[in-house]
Amino acid sequence: MEITVRNVNQAFSEIFWKLRVANLQPEQTRNGSALVFPEPVTTTYLRPTERVLFHAGRDANPIFHLMEAIWMLAGRNDVAFLEQFNRKIEQYSDDGEVFNAAYGHRWRKHFGHDQLIEVINLLRKDPRSRQAVIQMWDDKDLTKETKDKACNTQVVFSIRGGFFLDMTVFNRSNDIWWGAYGANAVHFSVLQEFVATSVGMQVGVYRQISNNLHLYTELYDAEKYINTPPNDNIYDHYTNCLVKPLPLMLDGHYQSFLWDAEEFCTKPFNDKIVYRHPFFQGVAVPMATVSAMRRGKVTDGKGYAAKIKASDWKNATLQWINNREAEKQSKVKS
Repeated sequence: MEITVRNVNQAFSEIFWKLRVANLQPEQTRNGSALVFPEPVTTTYLRPTERVLFHAGRDANPIFHLMEAIWMLAGRNDVAFLEQFNRKIEQYSDDGEVFNAAYGHRWRKHFGHDQLIEVINLLRKDPRSRQAVIQMWDDKDLTKETKDKACNTQVVFSIRGGFFLDMTVFNRSNDIWWGAYGANAVHFSVLQEFVATSVGMQVGVYRQISNNLHLYTELYDAEKYINTPPNDNIYDHYTNCLVKPLPLMLDGHYQSFLWDAEEFCTKPFNDKIVYRHPFFQGVAVPMATVSAMRRGKVTDGKGYAAKIKASDWKNATLQWINNREAEKQSKVKS
C-alpha cells in the first residue's frame, strides 16, 4: 500500500482513512492488541521539512522530538540527556544508562566508524552513487535480550536530477501513533535535511517503508479517529500558511553543525553559548529551556516559547504548553 502526502499532518489523516477502509480485525501482539496492515506500507513525504505534527488529539511533544533528533546527530546513546525531556524514556533502557539501539549512535559509532560522515563524503565525491547506505540493524539484535531493538533498520540516500537528495527509510515494525507519524517523521527528516545541506543539495522526497505498520488498540484512545478520520485541512498549519520551517544549517559545513549538536547536548539550557548555526540558539535552546522551566515548576514556559525563531516549532510548543495547563486545570476542578 502506498500513501503520498505533502507532510506529516496529511499522513496522519490519510492513514486513519486507510484504517477505516481496511476494516482490520485486532491481532494479539507482544505489546497487546493491534490493528496490523497485512502488507508493507510506503509513505512518501513530498515536503519532509514540514515535520511538526499539529493534531491536538495526538498531542505530540515537539520538544522531546527535536531534542531526540539533535541527540541522534550527536551520535549519543545516553539516557541522561533524553530523560531531561521525557521522564518515561528510561524504561526502554536495559541498565538505565544507555540504549541498545540508539539510532544516532549506530549511525556514527556503534559499528566502529562514522557512517554519517562517510555517506556525506561518498555523495560529495560521486553524486550518482547508489551505495549511500546507513545501517541501523545489528545482526546481534536477532538473539540479544534487550528492551530496545532497532525498529528502523536502514537508510538509503540518492541524488535525483542533480539537485535533490531523496531518502528511503526501511522499518521492520512501526507504530502509527508514536513512531511512524510522530517521532520518525521528525528524526529522519532532520537527518535528511542535514545530509542534503552537507552535500549541497535540496531536500527531496522522504519515503518510509514500514514492513509491519500497526496501531495498538489498548494504549491510547484512537478508535474515534478510525470512525471519523481527522481532517488535516483543519490542523495542518503548513498548508494553511500559518507556519513554515526554518533551515537547520546555514551552509554545508557539516562538521561545525555536529560540533554544535554535541555542545548543545552537553549544556542544552545555556543561552550564553555562541553556536555557529543559529538554529541552536534560536530554536533548540529556548525549546529545551521551556521543558526545564516546567519541570522545575518555575514558570509555564510560555515566555521562552515566545523566543523560538522557527514558527512551526514555536506554534507546536505553545500548543503543547496550553494542553499541559488545561490538564492541570481539569485536575484542580475534579
